[in-house]
Amino acid sequence: MGGLVWKATAYRFFDTFVLIFPFYTVMFIEHGMSPAQIGLALAAWSLTGVALEIPTGVLADRLSRRWLLFAAQVFRGLGFLLWALVPTFWGYLGGFVLWGVKSALVSGTFEALLFDELKAEGRTEDYARAIGRAQTGRFAGLMAAALIAAPLAGLGNHALTVISSASSLLGAASALLLPRAPKAAVTERRDYLGVMRRGLGEAMQRPGVLPILLFIALMQSLLAACEDYWQIFARDVGLARPQIALFVAALGAGQASAAALAHRAPLERPWSLPALVAFGGLLLAAAAAIFQPLASVVLAVAFTALCRIADVRADARFQQALSGEARATVASVKGFASQCAITLLILNFGLMAQFSAYRVAFLVHGVALAVLGGAYVLVSLRRTL
Repeated sequence: MGGLVWKATAYRFFDTFVLIFPFYTVMFIEHGMSPAQIGLALAAWSLTGVALEIPTGVLADRLSRRWLLFAAQVFRGLGFLLWALVPTFWGYLGGFVLWGVKSALVSGTFEALLFDELKAEGRTEDYARAIGRAQTGRFAGLMAAALIAAPLAGLGNHALTVISSASSLLGAASALLLPRAPKAAVTERRDYLGVMRRGLGEAMQRPGVLPILLFIALMQSLLAACEDYWQIFARDVGLARPQIALFVAALGAGQASAAALAHRAPLERPWSLPALVAFGGLLLAAAAAIFQPLASVVLAVAFTALCRIADVRADARFQQALSGEARATVASVKGFASQCAITLLILNFGLMAQFSAYRVAFLVHGVALAVLGGAYVLVSLRRTL
């Protein structure tokens, strides 16, 4: 499994090794975009994912997953280039649409490739560790990019965006290093609707799949609604531009460590996973309530690390609950549900910040995560009684 994990980790590393990451929402503000406009631009990314999530999952069950992951990086690279050439609301909106295509191509495809390759080796029990290591690479790439971007902040947004577009080629090249996962479905008859129906049917009917799917969708949507605003959180709490990059690096380091160790976390009891999410929500609410540089930064790093552990373990439970030839399609059903909720919550976050403040939006989303986790804890406890 070693070679597979290293290749998957390398792909996720270069997926986030993007120098504009620590600054892009701050860049939007500097170009005169309001909170509502930022929310609309981010929602365009999410809405594109909603439209393409299930169709790309079907493609991943039929076509070469490596080449789909390659194409994903090319689409996002073109989006960054559009940002550099047209630094306006409409340019950023179009770039996010291309980024949405990338996200839809990666979501179910990467998970299915990794799980099916492990299945071919008879090692599905290693999936939690493998996906955790891959996510470690993802956040290590974010951390490395942020650390490099901190001293380069003076180059300006245009230069960093152009460099980010070029660096997408590294991500595309790393996709071709991934193995040829076993075909999940016979390809002679391209019955896309049939594969989709089987995947949707399994998601609805197989025991244990629907509850964890809904939990992951709601959890990921609340996390994603905050994720693109961390740079603004750091700016509003009083950090200078290079310090914002270091803050993003700290978030990446915390999440990389959490993803690497997630498989060791004692979360076997049904209620333990949602309890962790509830605690994370309280940390986020506290960070927004205190809103002081040192305390809020520490709480934010702890929050993202805990939620990364929860995300890795929830995904492992989800994959273990699946079976059948349409694994990528069912995984994309999860992604589809997440993206639907993300679209609404991103818009809500932007509008909330427009009429109040970004701080208030973070506080409300922290409380919502605590409520979500608490509700699932109660449901889990009732089932065990």
